[in-house]
Amino acid sequence: MAKKSLRSPVLTVAILGAALAVALPGTAYASTTLTVRSPGATSGPSTANSESASNANCRTGGDTNDVVSGVGILQTVGTGSAQSNLHVKGIVPFDGTAEYVAANSYSPGVVATNTTQARGIGATGGSGGGFDAAFGSTPYAMCLDPGGTITGTQIVMNSVAAPTSMNGTALALATCPEGTRLLGGGARTTPGNAGSLKPIASYPTYADGTGAGTHDNGLIAADDGDTNPDSWAAGALNGGMTGASNTTYAYAICSGSGINVSGVTVTVRYGESSGPTTVSAPQKTTTGCGEGDGTLISGGAAITGGDITTSDFNAPGSPGDHLNGSYPSDGSGSALTTSPANWTSTTHTGGMGSTSDTRSHVWALCLAGN
Repeated sequence: MAKKSLRSPVLTVAILGAALAVALPGTAYASTTLTVRSPGATSGPSTANSESASNANCRTGGDTNDVVSGVGILQTVGTGSAQSNLHVKGIVPFDGTAEYVAANSYSPGVVATNTTQARGIGATGGSGGGFDAAFGSTPYAMCLDPGGTITGTQIVMNSVAAPTSMNGTALALATCPEGTRLLGGGARTTPGNAGSLKPIASYPTYADGTGAGTHDNGLIAADDGDTNPDSWAAGALNGGMTGASNTTYAYAICSGSGINVSGVTVTVRYGESSGPTTVSAPQKTTTGCGEGDGTLISGGAAITGGDITTSDFNAPGSPGDHLNGSYPSDGSGSALTTSPANWTSTTHTGGMGSTSDTRSHVWALCLAGN
């Protein structure tokens, strides 16, 4: 079935081209070993238009070889009227020193190899709703023990200088080098003091051109049962004032160069739910790896204004709609760090509520053949 393109006039897209990787002779395949690392919650932020970050380290606990394959975050918003003021600002791979952003002299392309940490960043908006002492963010690092095939990883970053207009959206796309496998990815918006600017989508997709039957170069997400996506998209929403310095970053976590991945399959599992439309506890949407899919290695989340697997990424029903989580879980959506097979997104509406167009999305990436 042809996929309809519904382009928004305020949507800006950036795509990073793939580079050639050399394939080596075949290798024996071992089972995938994955450990989830999380330090628990970091409280805050406690002031308007600010952010706070916390890190999860794959090398904690004596795992000297583990590298990040996926990144996650789960926020605690409290139960009071302030709950709409906390949102995700970033879910990114991290080197323990400096984020892979332009302010730290990183340019689009491969920015790191064998990264070992994940960073979760929470942020507050302006005065709307105030603050809650319960505010906090818990990061999750999906830690892959390099096996017989995937002996290393690389991080590809891309960015777009947008959205700068009020209620505008933007999408950045990071694409894995040719001959590698996408394992996971992340999203980030800067600056940290732009309280209404936030990533609202972080998902696997394909850089396969435009037109009927394509993913519109990442504007349309990978669907349930798709295999071997090659790119990771980050969609952002600027719900407040214009911002000339606003930037959206996308990160693709890919297998390392020079690895023969012909026997490795990454399967996408996808789920969606309607809403949220009213201010209450964050809404959970969960999907998971099925029998024969392999091991859960990462996942993604989004809140948008339609079916993102059949039409282009667009804004949800309210400029205050946001993410509060994208994390490994059990089948009921509770966070899980021991052999998880599911991924959950948590989404939330702004203080004024949202419309019936709003939908919540979740993706799980499952690896077999490593």
